Amino acid sequence: MFHEIEEIEQEKDRVLRRRAPGEAPPVLCAFDVRTTGTTVEFGTRLRSVLAPALELAVSHPFNGEDLPVDTLPDWFVASDRERSASAPEFVRRGTERYVAALERWAWDLQEWLYQFDPESESRGWAWWDLTQTSDTSVRVWVDTWGESFFACNELRWAAYVCGAEEVRGPALVRSSDWVEAIQS
Repeated sequence: MFHEIEEIEQEKDRVLRRRAPGEAPPVLCAFDVRTTGTTVEFGTRLRSVLAPALELAVSHPFNGEDLPVDTLPDWFVASDRERSASAPEFVRRGTERYVAALERWAWDLQEWLYQFDPESESRGWAWWDLTQTSDTSVRVWVDTWGESFFACNELRWAAYVCGAEEVRGPALVRSSDWVEAIQS
């Protein structure tokens, strides 16, 4: 799925502010995330990582060279395989949980950023929202254009590194579920 620049701009805007209920697509996908800290802290961290990645997607060429990382939080830059020894404890624990849950290696930072290349077909989702479901749980909502099976390990990685204890999903859900979540 190619991501048009205009769509990425809209996605970046959704990272920063919630959309009106009438703007939701008919279906969304949801990830249920149990956090290690507060849900507010988790949401702030996740947004602080996604917003700069999406900004790079609309402002920099993805031509095989390293992308700038100066707009990403230092703690997230430290999540890179080459820098992980200097990462904060929550990042190291998140990396360990990701590797254990997915039986996959930790992400290289540039590899992760390249998932946001607008011309790549590897990222099968677009950010929609995040809602709190309990004191230690959130639901991450993404638009997958109605697909229930899509590439999303870069989102899982970000969630774990931002303080997820567990990430379940994705599950295809009606957008009315999201509307209900934001109105309660």
